[in-house]
Amino acid sequence: MQLRQNILATLAYYDVLDMPLKAEEILARLINFKHLYGYKLPASSKLQRGEQTTNYKLEEIIKELDKLVLDGVTNRMGEYYFLFDREYLVPLRFKHEKIAKYKWRKAERAIRWLQFVPYLRAVFASGSLAMNNTDELSDLDVLIVIRNGRIWLARFLITVVLSLFRIRRRASDRIAPDKICPNHYITDKSLFILFKSIYTAQTYASLAPMYIYSPDLIEDFKKSNAWVSGYVFNWNLGRSEENQQLRDPASKLLVRLVEHLLDSSRLGNFLEKIARKTQKERIASNPVTKQSGGRVVFNDEQLEFHPRSIETSIIRKYNDNLLKLGLADFAIERDSGLTV
Repeated sequence: MQLRQNILATLAYYDVLDMPLKAEEILARLINFKHLYGYKLPASSKLQRGEQTTNYKLEEIIKELDKLVLDGVTNRMGEYYFLFDREYLVPLRFKHEKIAKYKWRKAERAIRWLQFVPYLRAVFASGSLAMNNTDELSDLDVLIVIRNGRIWLARFLITVVLSLFRIRRRASDRIAPDKICPNHYITDKSLFILFKSIYTAQTYASLAPMYIYSPDLIEDFKKSNAWVSGYVFNWNLGRSEENQQLRDPASKLLVRLVEHLLDSSRLGNFLEKIARKTQKERIASNPVTKQSGGRVVFNDEQLEFHPRSIETSIIRKYNDNLLKLGLADFAIERDSGLTV
């Protein structure tokens, strides 16, 4: 029964994203209810503390999926499983994957130039791009890791590079197809993500590394965010074979030289100070910063720009799906603390 509920919850979440899943994808994204132990559960709840500790195997997932199909609870078309007789999602996914391949090429061309930016330590594809679930209007979300103490200067330089090639999503853009949206920066000394929810957990569990300065960073990110395993059993920051990490030894050597020149003089600290002052003033004075229903964070360890987040809407629809499936005990997910 426990695995059955985990599978249904996973399908319910990705149903909100119009995304049917293969058995191996269900295993990779399998929702863990362990995080709900921190919530105040009703006395009638059947969710027992001490459960949700098993790491399942693919054979177990397939066996349970077969039962769900036979019981008429889930549907299957080819390799894909989905809910609520929404078989039209399968050809839609094929379309989205085809579009994603094109958008990956656009994103990788941009990252090749960003590799020359000093203090850049990692770029992860995020959101629909990382999940290969893009449509024609999708922008290209990325999470960027910067060397500690240089987040403001590096953000300025990244903005300049993306703007020069006309591939940066601007704050005023309501839609920005194929534009890079660097909406989240963290430093290599503050990898911990403070804001937790089923939405953020699935987002970070699906990150796809595009550029990594040091291989240790991926494992450090996972260790810093062990909380994700309370939401997703088997999260692994891997890449599909078709999307290999971009590494250019020449750019790394040049970046090291530039960083040494900046750090060995007072110029690096001076530029960081100027970049911090000017950007903080602009962000603080922007009315969007305090807009309800989103989150904007700006400090020396993290820069997050999600003023109009879809998180609340996705979680509400996910809870509604759980109720339709008779999983009311689990339909209590909350957002990660967005601006009210």
